[in-house]
Amino acid sequence: MTIPGDQTREKLLTLARDLYLEKGLAGFSLREVARRAGLSAPAIYRHYDSKEALLSEVCSEGFRIFATYLMQALDASGPRQRMAASAQQYLKFGLEHPRYYRFIFMGPEEDYRPFSPSRSGRPDHTFQFLVDRVRECLDAEVIAGPPDTSEIALRIWAHVHGLVSLRLSGHLHGVGTDAEFRRFYTRACDELLNGMA
Repeated sequence: MTIPGDQTREKLLTLARDLYLEKGLAGFSLREVARRAGLSAPAIYRHYDSKEALLSEVCSEGFRIFATYLMQALDASGPRQRMAASAQQYLKFGLEHPRYYRFIFMGPEEDYRPFSPSRSGRPDHTFQFLVDRVRECLDAEVIAGPPDTSEIALRIWAHVHGLVSLRLSGHLHGVGTDAEFRRFYTRACDELLNGMA
């Protein structure tokens, strides 16, 4: 059962995410989020004491949803299959939650840095998930590469992120429908992993 406080939180996160995507950090304000939510400006401060706190929670929510997708890849039968499933879950998250995808992965770095989960300099848990998939693929000798698992993970992330971001920004409309794009994406990911074998 959803309680009113949860509904208010969900509404504020959605409105904040969408306002940020519309106006960027410079055009973002708690007052405007409150106005869109039908709240008084002082009322929103009962929930968040700054725009950074609200945007940080939006970011955390986006990564929480993203992590639920990635965890489904662990059901695959072996290291290579879990890596391929991770790539598929990345795409699925992007297509099913394009606004959260844009918020957490496509915003300007100077805007994103204050509320990024990796602001501490440590990788966030979703990137660590990819590093772990790389490590198990290296250990099983289904891919080869430098011993630095983070470097390999960055190459893979750049590949899948590039494809999904281009799709969401409309630059790959020539590939066709979402179903056709999924087939294109799957071939591209398979070719990447085959090239790393």
